[in-house]
Parts: sequence; C-alpha cells; structure tokens
Amino acid sequence: MRSVSRAAALLLSLFVHALTLAFMAVGCWIIWANARLAVFWLIGLLLIGIGVLLLPRARRLPADAEVLGRSAAPELYAAAERVARAMGVEPPETLAVCDLAVATEVLRAGRRRVLLIGLPPWLVLSPRQRVVLLARAYAAEPDDGRIVGGALAGLAVWRESLLRGKEAPGRSDVHTRIGATLGSAGTPSGAYAGMGTMGRGLGAVLGLPVLALEWALTRLVQAARGDAAAEELQRVRRVATDAELAELDGLLRDGRFLAPVQAAALRGQSAAEIRAAARDRTDAGDRADAGDRADTPEPEDGLLTAGASERIDAELSGHFARAIKGFGLIS
Repeated sequence: MRSVSRAAALLLSLFVHALTLAFMAVGCWIIWANARLAVFWLIGLLLIGIGVLLLPRARRLPADAEVLGRSAAPELYAAAERVARAMGVEPPETLAVCDLAVATEVLRAGRRRVLLIGLPPWLVLSPRQRVVLLARAYAAEPDDGRIVGGALAGLAVWRESLLRGKEAPGRSDVHTRIGATLGSAGTPSGAYAGMGTMGRGLGAVLGLPVLALEWALTRLVQAARGDAAAEELQRVRRVATDAELAELDGLLRDGRFLAPVQAAALRGQSAAEIRAAARDRTDAGDRADAGDRADTPEPEDGLLTAGASERIDAELSGHFARAIKGFGLIS
C-alpha cells in the first residue's frame, strides 16, 4: 500500500509539473502568434507568470540563520557527524545556527543538506540531551523527494497567491524573468499589473481544482509516509533511550526551558551563567530521579563528552552572546 501511494504521489506530481510547463508553453505561443495585439500579450504573460510561480524552488535558509564554517566550529561538526554515523545516516554538509528558533532540523537549502540548530534550547541542554536532539533532527528529515516536494510547494504558492490574493514568494522576480526571456521592450505598459488582476480572476475560477489537487497530493504523501513515525523512532533508538526521548520532548513541547532562560537574559546574565544554572537544575533533577532510573540502561558513550560539549560552547560563545539579547522575543 505504501509503495502504491508513493507511485501515485509521483504520478500526480509529474502531472502538476506538466501543467506548469504547459502554462508557459501556451503563453509563449499566444504571444508569438498574436504579437501585435495587447490583449493577447496580457493573456500570454498571465499564463507564463502562472508557470513561473509554480516552478519548483529550492528552499532557502531563514533570513536570521548563520552558516558556520568548519574551521569556526570543528567540534560541533565532529559531534554532528558522530551522531549521524551512529544512526547510519549521512552527516549534513553544512551547519547553521538560528538565534531565536526553538527547532533543530535538517533541511535542503539549494543542493546542500544543512543542519539548522536553534540556539535557545541548545544553550541549556546537557551533552546527552544535545545528542538526543541531533538524533531527532536526523530521523525527522523529510524525504518527499524533489519532484513531489516541488509539486507541493508549487500548489501552495498557487493557493496563497491566486486563491487568496496574497503576494507569492518570489513574485517580485516574475516580471524580471519574463522580460529576460521574451524581451521587455515589446511588453505593453501595464501588462504586469493586468496579468496580476487576470491571475486572481483565473485563480477564483480554477480554485476548486487547485485545492483538490493539493488535497489529493497531500493525502498520498501522508499515506506514503505510512510507517515513517515507527521507522523514525527505530533510528533514534540507535543512540537514545525512550526515557531520554520523553524527557527531551517534554522539555521542548512544554517550553519549560524557556522561562528561566528569558528571566536570566533579562537580568543581564551571560551565556556561560545561563548554561551553568541550567546544568545545576539538570543535576538536581538527576539526583531526585536517581531511584526511578536504577533500571534504565546506560546510554551510548562517546558521542558527545562533557569536554567536547564545553568546547562547542566556546565555539558558539559569540553566537550565544548575541542570541540572548533577543530571547525575550520568543513566545
């Protein structure tokens, strides 16, 4: 069933991409065949614009993300690679940090696989919790593929820009691309604005088919993922216990780590002081729960020692110092 859903999702995605190319081809043909009539320019540019909007785009890093060079954070790169190899997955090519993001995730930015680390939780997690966080990020890496993922992204752009009248991401470059392709000198004045108006009208007419395509493709992708949650858990269990996973999930889900960090930042404490206080709280909790953990197997050693974790803190000290100034903005 899962393989059938994958095949169906791939076929539907290819259909979406074929529609994208068809819009652009028909638009170019209409302009070429009726170059002297302004109304056909509007229609042709409209179809080309829709095609350009639906073209698959590589995901970009968030604007506030900062890429770390390997020479600037060798210990962090080494830890990320050790955890990846212990799980049997490919290590990320690039690491980046985000000052105010809570999530840690692996994403594709262009052709690179990037591990994006949110600094607020990373600041307060113990070495072992950092390993579990990395493991969860690797296991949760999306695997829809470029064809299916591109189709979903294109349909989302259509829905947001045409059906709801919002400006689409990248819409500002559409006119530039059209001009570069066809030559903007012959484009009638006001053609781009007219194309936008006609596009919203066409979006209202074709709204139901677009929503149906997106709904069907989303359901097929979800069905194809089928046992992904179970597989994800099995991968994480190669380096973490269920108790460690539950502890980390509770800490991040409930936001228990955030209030003490925000209060410390408002008091003007440094990153080192905030981390020391978090370590004291963790040690106190470990002593309180020592009896309950008597039968818990020891976690795998060597992935991130206390010394290596401290060296990572030193590598990120400048980033931490900058990030804590904005912790009060996190909700």
